[in-house]
Amino acid sequence: MKLFTIAAAVLLRCIHSSEAAAPKLRANMKDASSEVEDEVVESKKNERTTAAAEVSSPCRKRISQYVSGGQMFFIVANQTIVLGDPSTDPFTFTNIYWMCQPTVAPDLNGDGMYDSVASRVNIYIPPKTLKAADNAGVTGLGKFTTHGYTASWVKQGEGGYYNEHVVDFGDTTVWQINGKEFIGYETSPRGTTGGLVASGEGLWTMDKSNPLLQELAKAIGKDLTPETCAERYAETWKESHSSSIEVEE
Repeated sequence: MKLFTIAAAVLLRCIHSSEAAAPKLRANMKDASSEVEDEVVESKKNERTTAAAEVSSPCRKRISQYVSGGQMFFIVANQTIVLGDPSTDPFTFTNIYWMCQPTVAPDLNGDGMYDSVASRVNIYIPPKTLKAADNAGVTGLGKFTTHGYTASWVKQGEGGYYNEHVVDFGDTTVWQINGKEFIGYETSPRGTTGGLVASGEGLWTMDKSNPLLQELAKAIGKDLTPETCAERYAETWKESHSSSIEVEE
């Protein structure tokens, strides 16, 4: 009897202990489950916040507007170029980058945004800049030149930026644009003296009432549209590949 009593007492203590532990275990499991749910909710909240931040970013809006509108402009006004020739002085230049209808990469991640675009580009060099370049001994410049534009979205934290480049199809000129800041560089092909470096700040715009864009429209004698952008590019390409480019006086 004594042995049975002891065993029964031990068993009761185990039962009581288990019953006492059960609420604690359930409470712990509930707390853990609540923590997991909180983490999931927070994760989804962060995803929504990140997506909202990306969509609302100025560059995302700009590229979306570019794709829907079919053209875009980057104006570099009164910035400075340093030439490779040590006998020349730096000079002030103005360029207009006229991006034509873009080609859009497939939306592989399904976010509904334009992560990668590429297009052809007309660069317009106003007469004043052509004259300054000519005075500095730069050769091979024309009022219009043909280039390519490429942009790829780089995710960073809750937002990101577009890695944007404009390249010359005929030589080594590269313009790297980050937001409104840019750097540019070019080596001199054989027979030319156009090697240069530059950096500064430009303006992205779709507003054709800008005075420099009005000057561009006057130079081509037509309104600035995706169609005239493509026409101007084709004409310049044909001219530059069939004969030497005339330097504007």
